[in-house]
Amino acid sequence: MKDYFHTKSFKILIAVIFFLFGLMLFTASNDSSFTANLISLVSTPMQKVSTVITNNAAVAAQSVTRSNDELMAENAALKKQVAELNQKLIKYYTYQQENAQLRKFLELKNENQDFKPVSAAVIGRDPNDLFYNFQIDKGTSSGISVNDPVITESGVVGWISSANASYSRVTTILSADTKISAIDKVNRDSGVISSNIKLADSGLLKLSYLAAGTTVKAGDIVVTSGLGGVYPRNLAIGTVTAVKNDPYDVSLYAEVKPFVDVKSVRDVMVITSFEGQGQALPASASSSVSSTASGGK
Repeated sequence: MKDYFHTKSFKILIAVIFFLFGLMLFTASNDSSFTANLISLVSTPMQKVSTVITNNAAVAAQSVTRSNDELMAENAALKKQVAELNQKLIKYYTYQQENAQLRKFLELKNENQDFKPVSAAVIGRDPNDLFYNFQIDKGTSSGISVNDPVITESGVVGWISSANASYSRVTTILSADTKISAIDKVNRDSGVISSNIKLADSGLLKLSYLAAGTTVKAGDIVVTSGLGGVYPRNLAIGTVTAVKNDPYDVSLYAEVKPFVDVKSVRDVMVITSFEGQGQALPASASSSVSSTASGGK
């Protein structure tokens, strides 16, 4: 509409209006019928033009208003549709992740019919945590309890150190609070898996209390022994990288590289129940692996 006021047609209309206004003044002073007829002859077409222009302007204004309303309604509908699609996409990714987890753990479950696993996803990490502990999206409402072992299809991740209804905290295998009774699968030498700040920084574990004549060597696979009732038997822990003298006593220890990189793990499985869970150590073995139950493990 603003552009119309600058058009040539509008300027002509203004000129005609001024002309007619002059004629009206002239007619009023001279009372001439000829002049009146002349004015009528000129003004009638102009009135029609003016009416047409006014009507067209009104229709255009209504059209613009209607178009804006339609666009706003369409925009609102599209926003609603996008929100619905986003929700469907979130559900799709959730189902995709859960299905991937279930496929990974299916073989383990088939081999261990006594396991009652709960799949979970990592939802939080503390970047300042020296042992890379993290939170998962499942808790007591899913049957998870403190001390439940946490694993992936590759091996041991850690254990549940605290839990509420909707989420839990996992203390990793690299933590100084973790102690696991373990065994070298090649030669059956046993010991206790632990770690400390220095080892954790390098992503390593320590298989302690090896006898001086141990045959443990680099490349051997270390698994859980099942003693103490905290972890099931034969869960993979890692591979021996070196055997060294313990600086604090006459025993040896093996450095172990864990199979699971707890720094980047995203999906885990919590074993909420298994055969032998919670069973105490035999009296003859309690003195050698008493630390297995300390520090929460």
